[in-house]
Amino acid sequence: MSKKIIAGALVALCFAMPAKAAKTKAKAVEAVVNPVIATVNGNKITLSEIESIHAANPQLAGVPLQNIYGPLLDNLIDLNVVSAEAQAEKVQNTPEFKKAMKEFEKQLLARFYLEQKAKKEQTKEKLEAMYEQFKKDNPPQEEMSAAHILLKTEKEAKDVINQLEKGADFAELANKLSENKGLEDGDLGYFSRDLMVPEFSEAAFAMKEGEISKTPVKTKFGYHVIKAGPHRLSEPPKFEDVEKELMQAQAAQSVDRIMKDLRKKAKIVKTPVTFDSNGKLVVK
Repeated sequence: MSKKIIAGALVALCFAMPAKAAKTKAKAVEAVVNPVIATVNGNKITLSEIESIHAANPQLAGVPLQNIYGPLLDNLIDLNVVSAEAQAEKVQNTPEFKKAMKEFEKQLLARFYLEQKAKKEQTKEKLEAMYEQFKKDNPPQEEMSAAHILLKTEKEAKDVINQLEKGADFAELANKLSENKGLEDGDLGYFSRDLMVPEFSEAAFAMKEGEISKTPVKTKFGYHVIKAGPHRLSEPPKFEDVEKELMQAQAAQSVDRIMKDLRKKAKIVKTPVTFDSNGKLVVK
């Protein structure tokens, strides 16, 4: 019995008395929240199914659903078409299928067991304690803001410095001459030392607010003319911004501890083996 069926059965038992109106309303809500997006031989495919596949695949999770909706839906339709045909031909009754299902059942049991145990151990207090430790392990770093004008040659960079020394506006020259066209006024915002290439950071962090580099700074990107902005200490991220990562870390810690405890309780006997010169396993 699947998780959906079990959940549905429990709800039915709890709310058996107040009947039709609630059921009708629930179906109406589900139809809006989880609409049917296709049918295959009368079998419904809902939005939640395609969303689950999208979220479960790390390579796809970062891609907007609308960009891959068509191919995902076609794959889901193909899956339904083929699995229905397989059922009709009784593939589920073959020894090979039954063996694979047993192995898959083990994986599912292990996954759901560990997920449920880890979730029970996850509390707001534990996450907040992890957050405080995270802040201790990641003390504030020095940051600064700066703007730059990126030129292809040293000669061009020196010419820009000469213009600035004569009173030219830095932002205007940046918008007009910089190779880095994506930055308005050449503004780089705030950054820490490790976010920039070493040559740039070394020069920039040695400068005072408002100071413009007297000589071009060479990096692999070209020649930079830098205007230093204010320095500050970085602020730690808010709890809400790292809560998801903290939950994942706490779950990993729980799973690791649970696995160690289970291994201690289990009677495990490993058969001695060796590998021959061809890499073939040999049981002793």
